Amino acid sequence: MLTFFLILPVYSFEVREFTFTYSTDMEMQQNSDIFSEFEINRLGSPLIQCAAVCAQSGMCYGVELCNTTPKRCRLWEKEFTNNGSGPVATKCSRYTKKIKKANECSDSCACFDSTGVYNLTVDGKFMEVKCFRGNYMWTVIQRRMDGSVLFNRSWSSYKNGFGSLLSEFWLGNDNIHLLTKNGLTYLRIDLKNSTGEWNYAEYSNFSVDTEENKYKLTVSGYSGEAGDDFSYHNGMYFTTYDADNDMSDTITCSMNNHGGWWFNNCYKANLNGEYDSKLYKAGVVWYSWLDESLKEARMMIREP
Repeated sequence: MLTFFLILPVYSFEVREFTFTYSTDMEMQQNSDIFSEFEINRLGSPLIQCAAVCAQSGMCYGVELCNTTPKRCRLWEKEFTNNGSGPVATKCSRYTKKIKKANECSDSCACFDSTGVYNLTVDGKFMEVKCFRGNYMWTVIQRRMDGSVLFNRSWSSYKNGFGSLLSEFWLGNDNIHLLTKNGLTYLRIDLKNSTGEWNYAEYSNFSVDTEENKYKLTVSGYSGEAGDDFSYHNGMYFTTYDADNDMSDTITCSMNNHGGWWFNNCYKANLNGEYDSKLYKAGVVWYSWLDESLKEARMMIREP
């Protein structure tokens, strides 16, 4: 029979409804806040056995596993302190106990630590997303980079999403609504021109309403260097070539600009326009920065 042991250091693990997280290593000392301690003689992981006893106790704040022979488990009833007395030759690893949140680490890219494609479950809905690691972990909701995906699409396509998470895509208005509803309301937009220069705009308040309210856009709280073009679209409904909700009385902005967007009359920013357009201030555009179509754009969100 094979027996598996945890090899220290272990930084986080789950027992029952609790998460145990590594705190620090300290010298073994006596302390009045330790309400129980015992040796672990059974086969299996001493750390899991120690945490399992703590999980059964409502007064247990955290555990110490001490590097004795056999291992010694010590249960704390209060926050760890460094005060105490006794021998100092033995090291003990401390782990704090916290109750797990519902769907912990399954509903945003903050659950992960590197760029890639991951599966999320948001309000019970399965969602495959592209996560991007920058100064934070971001959930990417739109990407333009090479013109490989057509963005002049119907209301239904924008509702459900389209493209490839490995290249160009729109995550889908239903998904974007659900993510912003669940707290991912900080938006960053990265822009790249034809010479390879990058620029950016960030908005501290971003959300997309339900389909019943035509995916109405809320955006404010600008910072960055590209210019505050997206605020011109605040309060606008989403428009596609087959659903005209823009503010123009003469044209359908989506038909003229070859992509779905929160058009006003018509736009100062349009990241879903025709890729590599040669027309003046047309295509994938951000008026305040450039008069020409951008080579790359990326919209991504996170918790504030």
